[in-house]
Amino acid sequence: MSQKEASSEKKVILVTGGTGLVGNAIKTIALGEEKRDNEEWVFASSKDADLSNTAATEALFDKVKPTHVIHLAALVGGLFRNLKYNLDFYRINSMINDNVLNLSYQRGVKKVVSCLSTCIFPDKTTYPIDETMVHNGPPHSSNYGYAFSKRMIDVQNRAYHNQHGCQFTS
Repeated sequence: MSQKEASSEKKVILVTGGTGLVGNAIKTIALGEEKRDNEEWVFASSKDADLSNTAATEALFDKVKPTHVIHLAALVGGLFRNLKYNLDFYRINSMINDNVLNLSYQRGVKKVVSCLSTCIFPDKTTYPIDETMVHNGPPHSSNYGYAFSKRMIDVQNRAYHNQHGCQFTS
């Protein structure tokens, strides 16, 4: 397939967490000045599917049939919720990430881009920071559950690429 044919091929882009801060910013650009005729964008929220539930995630993928995924979805909370429910944040976000990435692999999604978070960086670090420093030490103790689950997206993306050749990145 030529580059011209590939660029005109129909793309269905599923944005998980599509109604959050980053999702809305992408929506403004994708449906505005950068709109392309060969792209269909689906901005999914937690009202569309509980991505921590495999069956609900499968149903969303069955309905949307994405060719590409921008994975932004996460269970988020403020400082006090993170302190009180670190285990819940780890478990639920890990399930969300596993469901989205595994279904993307199973359904032949061409590319997945997963969004990380600044809070995943090591608590004790040097500045400026960059993506090569993500795994250089533990995150702050106040949000370690959320931070480690988000870090694991990076690990999962690499593993899907190394084992299956998937174009998954974070």
